[in-house]
Amino acid sequence: MRAFDLLLFVVMAYTCATVNANVYFQAKTPNNEWWANSITYQVYPRSFKDSNNDGVGDLKGIIQKLDHFTDLGIETLWIGPLFKSPMDDMGYDVEDFRMIDPIYGTLADFDNLVLEMKKRNLKLVTDFIPNHSSYKCEWFKKSIKRQGKYTDYYIWRDASNQEEVLRNSTIKPIPPNNWLSVFGGTGWEWNDERQQFYYHQFNSKQPDFNIRNPDIHKEILDILAFWIDRGVVGFRFDALRHLYESDLFLDEPCLTNEVECRINHDSLNHTYTVDQPENIEIIREWREFVDGYMKSKNISISSYIATESYSPINVLMEYYGNSTRSGANVPFNFGLLSVDKRNIVESIDTKVKNWLDNMPANQVANWVVENHDNPRMPTKFGPEMVPLFTALKLSLPGIEVTYYGSEIGMDNTYVRPDQSQDPNNAGGVRADESRDNERCPMQWDSSINAGFTENKKAWLPVNPNYYNVNVESQKKIPTSNYNFYKKMSQLRKTDTLKNGDLQTYNITKSIYILKRSLLERESYVVVMNFGSETETVVLSNVMKNLKDELYVYLGSENSAYDTGSIVSTVSSTGNSLTLRPQSVVVLTDKYIAPETPTIGTQNAATQMGSTSISLLSILILLRYFL
Repeated sequence: MRAFDLLLFVVMAYTCATVNANVYFQAKTPNNEWWANSITYQVYPRSFKDSNNDGVGDLKGIIQKLDHFTDLGIETLWIGPLFKSPMDDMGYDVEDFRMIDPIYGTLADFDNLVLEMKKRNLKLVTDFIPNHSSYKCEWFKKSIKRQGKYTDYYIWRDASNQEEVLRNSTIKPIPPNNWLSVFGGTGWEWNDERQQFYYHQFNSKQPDFNIRNPDIHKEILDILAFWIDRGVVGFRFDALRHLYESDLFLDEPCLTNEVECRINHDSLNHTYTVDQPENIEIIREWREFVDGYMKSKNISISSYIATESYSPINVLMEYYGNSTRSGANVPFNFGLLSVDKRNIVESIDTKVKNWLDNMPANQVANWVVENHDNPRMPTKFGPEMVPLFTALKLSLPGIEVTYYGSEIGMDNTYVRPDQSQDPNNAGGVRADESRDNERCPMQWDSSINAGFTENKKAWLPVNPNYYNVNVESQKKIPTSNYNFYKKMSQLRKTDTLKNGDLQTYNITKSIYILKRSLLERESYVVVMNFGSETETVVLSNVMKNLKDELYVYLGSENSAYDTGSIVSTVSSTGNSLTLRPQSVVVLTDKYIAPETPTIGTQNAATQMGSTSISLLSILILLRYFL
């Protein structure tokens, strides 16, 4: 052994127990569709950017910020809901499916948004709500009056005591069965004019369509065509598990007691109102229509069909379709929304494995960590965890869905009861806090209202931390959440992360590791410490076929590693891989030049024996040049 190699061996050698890897995902034929490895960025339009200073976000505000997405490497924007609405469910109650709500702007503004997005090679996906309309929808008004084809556009049923009610108007109508609303209480609402009940799976101002009616089918397809003609290339279909109900209208089994089963949606076994087999069939119908219509219009790119359904995994897998008929490109995967913080590593590993092991061949995975109906990541786990979940979701294979503000680590905002805007509060399911808390304005800079609006009052309060948690400030800090996200976004464009294999290593209650590799390409190893103590990891005892030394592609601010640093995979001393609590480092076997430290931005690595680490780095670099 040469003296130089002996010196390195002495500095770095140590042993550790070997851990077996789990191979959850092996690369198949590369999917080169534009959406297959993209980031889908969810823009909640009320909260993104206000251009006219009325305190509410709008389309022109989104246009003003389009360069934000190109800077981050975003390719797909999911925006919505945008349709005209009385806002009894914040836009998920549609009055007119072919109009933009005036608070957001006009159809001309929408057309301009599409034009500006095309200039930046951005693709537009919009929300679509096929389950119900607003009670103010003209279709519903005509249905009440039994006008022509609209008579059966909605689910109407006689009262259980219909004959008595018709004989005596003072008798209270009894609902036709025990079906409940997701938002609590009976799912049936009596209409005096029509003298029948209509069904609503959500609030009483959202009557459910009779989706079995062929005329409703045609209306939906015509609306999809309308928006495709205006430049939309994909749709996210809302609340799909609720789309069909059994046409037998039987009572659903009670799981608790009689009182609860009259008011609490979770107290019933929803045998007849959710996850009906027809839901699967209609997704395939929509996919065929959208694909065919886009082809007929000579639109060169493929469609993007996403579905929202908090359904069991076996049902979601059916959404993908089969070998003869395609379904959704992206059945949204909500597994990571419910990570168990008491056993976080095992919980994450189980949820990743659950999706990939069940996913049909040649389909594309997707990962959702935050959205408009669930608390933000820092609220659940703390601000230090933001880079860990950023690294996790952006290094997994497939599509990542980013909720606005996640790139800077936005937190929930406390919204006082007198400030609340959400009429339903998720039906009281989250009685401890409102959904408003995760829907507060985007934090652009440190000016008043975080640069969201110049109005004295935004529609929801801005988080008080906006003075330093904002886009403008974080762009200037190399180690910020924004720049961490941006570099991970850039990494996703490599062949390895697009098409490579995935191995996961669940080695302790704190350490979770992902390895992405591809034949004849560089490999990447993501090491996350979710725990509360500093951990040292000997990677060669965890995984095989590693070089003795790896380069740091990226480290979180608190990781003690700078880009270009070299770590040993075989040693527990010297430049071994040692991670502080709640930190993450991304390693690669591809040479990366060390960063030049900048005063005021030097990483914490310089505080952990900077002289010895620097000397060791020089020795290691000399080895490659001698």
